[in-house]
Amino acid sequence: MSEATRPGGAPARHTEVVDVHLILRRGAEVLLARRANTGYADGLLHAPSGHVEDGEDVRQAVIREAAEEIGITLAPDDLAVALVMQHRGPGGRPRTGWFFEARYDAGDPPANREPDKCSGLGWYPLSALPDDMVAYCRAGLDAYRAGERFVLHWHEDGDPVAHRADTTGRKVALPASGTTGSVHHIELWVPDLTAAEESWGWLLGELGHVPFQHWPDGRSWRLGPTYVVLERSPALTGTAHERRAPGLNHLAFRVAGRAALDALVEAAPEHGWKLMFADRHPHAGGEDHCAAYLEDRNGYEVEIVAEEDPRKDVPRV
Repeated sequence: MSEATRPGGAPARHTEVVDVHLILRRGAEVLLARRANTGYADGLLHAPSGHVEDGEDVRQAVIREAAEEIGITLAPDDLAVALVMQHRGPGGRPRTGWFFEARYDAGDPPANREPDKCSGLGWYPLSALPDDMVAYCRAGLDAYRAGERFVLHWHEDGDPVAHRADTTGRKVALPASGTTGSVHHIELWVPDLTAAEESWGWLLGELGHVPFQHWPDGRSWRLGPTYVVLERSPALTGTAHERRAPGLNHLAFRVAGRAALDALVEAAPEHGWKLMFADRHPHAGGEDHCAAYLEDRNGYEVEIVAEEDPRKDVPRV
């Protein structure tokens, strides 16, 4: 009997292996492991990953794999879905991969818990990923950096398992609903790009943004589908920003909890930021609103709001 049919001639139901991948972030870097002694893609870099086992959901699977492979303990609330990818290796069968994002801030560093399958771990910049990676993992991280959420990556037979520039077209982003009306990017014109890059580049990196664009008069950093641009435009008509004039007053960003807020405030002066309303910090916006207000050397203001769950919508106070 053909594997493509069931009794009675009905088409066989499509089945796929489900795998999970961990995008562990340390600022603008991501953790990768080098495969060894597995018989597949040995010597290439890949994110911590594995198959969903019978009885598990995808979140339980990535938590288990993180503990088994790199020795870190993740709670469900530590994870956010980064993207879902249906992929097919050269000559292989289709799989569905769930990519989860988690942040590494402190504590015990990741360790190689499976030296029989992995020759080492390393942190790599998301903006300059190495070429010696498993192709579909590299495609997934490239899609993540570009803010794509649903992706196909379909190898042709004869393609290499490793990433190669002439096969990047195998990745196809599928549009997600609900993008109409969302913020695409925010652009700030600055009088001093060097000073702005020092202060904003540090802050955006600490908040999880990844360097995105670079040209003589500007820089940008991306988080998901939205990016922030700093530009020293030749068309500038002034030399100073005044946030109290009509126009943009400030940008506001979330952080996960008071400890993360305090760490940013402590480090901010070294990167060109000063704390505003210090006598009322961290409740300058009201007793029920925990936030820091920072100002850079060019007079631009940001508000950093501490939330216990940064994915929870909290009304503005």
